[in-house]
Amino acid sequence: MAIIRVGQKYQKGDRVQKRTAGGTKPPRFGTIKLATEKNDSRGHPSWYYSVLWDDLKTPSIHAQQALIPLND
Repeated sequence: MAIIRVGQKYQKGDRVQKRTAGGTKPPRFGTIKLATEKNDSRGHPSWYYSVLWDDLKTPSIHAQQALIPLND
C-alpha cells in the first residue's frame, strides 16, 4: 500500500476541532490563525497550524493530523 501525502489542508480563518483519542475531554473548537510548513529529519514536509481556541486568549501550534475540519 502506497502512502498518499496530503498537502495543506486548512487555510487561515478555517474553523477546526481538536481530535481526541479517548473521548474523555470535551471537544475544543478554534480558528486557524497561521499555517506553517516544516520539514522532518528526512526532509519531508509536514503542516503545522497556529490555532486560537475559543476558550483561550493565545494561539497554540498543532500538527495537521491533530485537527478535524468543522463544517459550520
